[in-house]
Amino acid sequence: MNILFFTNEYAHPNLPAAGGVGSFFKIMATQLVKEGHSIKIYGFSKKKHHFFDGQIEVEFFKQYNKKFPLAELGRSLSSKLNNQKLEYYWLKKERKYLAKKLKQFALKHHIDIIQSFTFNGFTAYWDNSIPLVTRYHGSRGFWNHFLGHTGNELKIQLEKKALQQTSYTVANSHFSKSFIKKYYDVEVKKVIHNGINTEVFKPIKQQEKIPQSIFYFGTLSDAKGVDRLAKIFNKVHEKFSEASLHIIGKNENYFNNLKTEVINKNGKSSVNYYGHISLLDLPKHIAKAALVIVPSKGETFGFTIVEAMALEKVTIVSNIPVAKEIITHQEDGFIANTDEDFINHISEVFQNPEAFSQMENKAREKVIKNFSQELMVNNSFKYYEEILAEKK
Repeated sequence: MNILFFTNEYAHPNLPAAGGVGSFFKIMATQLVKEGHSIKIYGFSKKKHHFFDGQIEVEFFKQYNKKFPLAELGRSLSSKLNNQKLEYYWLKKERKYLAKKLKQFALKHHIDIIQSFTFNGFTAYWDNSIPLVTRYHGSRGFWNHFLGHTGNELKIQLEKKALQQTSYTVANSHFSKSFIKKYYDVEVKKVIHNGINTEVFKPIKQQEKIPQSIFYFGTLSDAKGVDRLAKIFNKVHEKFSEASLHIIGKNENYFNNLKTEVINKNGKSSVNYYGHISLLDLPKHIAKAALVIVPSKGETFGFTIVEAMALEKVTIVSNIPVAKEIITHQEDGFIANTDEDFINHISEVFQNPEAFSQMENKAREKVIKNFSQELMVNNSFKYYEEILAEKK
């Protein structure tokens, strides 16, 4: 099968740092090439790129605002003047340009199926001449609705149009499917959960745990609940003087402010910041944790939850909608409704850590059964086959 992934990011050292979308396409491409399929990564970036990642051909053209600076000036001015009609004109023009470039490339290379993503609605004007699967990893609409962001209404409109444009949208969780229906009024038929590498994220038995240690890894922000985590730790430290907090992730300025403004005086020396740690090095650090906390205000899936569970860590998650889709409360993790719930569950683990070995084992078993990369890739490819069979 000739498969094209249309994207503005891809996980490779020759390209700018990639987020979840770039990592997803890297995983998919690498596995599908091994299975004998032809994979092309095509999209747009600040600069042109053309190289081979093994057998995977990667080509990026210069993004619209770099190639057409006057058009970007027009869009920027219309935004500053709050002329939404004119700003939408420029955004629409960009997306039509992307659709044209994508079609030319896909036809030239005899592509059978294309996969892209929802964020920003870049595929809003695709003509469906070749089947297009759009995967919902997240969206500006989600940011606005759950994380308190404002603005971006025009791009949210384009996200809705992109979702409407193809009947082949994949949600990364049942919660995402429900959100898309409620927020965008678009019905999504297919749910394929995100998957992680359970060989990278596997327990390191020889690594000793730091007693009474709380670990957090991920983005440092209020939206991820890190401010809430700091307040919870203040109360935990009052009960357990040996308790320590370990924070891994980008945004050192945020951490410094947190330590200065939020962490109590007595607890400051027990808070450790590691900065950003690469994915491959992350497990050996998390292996030291007595438990992991995920205090986020909202996630479309929740990679950190699954990664912590795969490492056989007691994982305590805020009661966000997707949590129940991943964790069975008190069986393979905990879901906390309030700060007091967090403190109580932490206290349980600190007071009797050996009692939770079965919970830790069940957590990993669940990830292997439901949230592995192999399952994600296999289910995605089966969906491609269904679509192409339907088209014949």
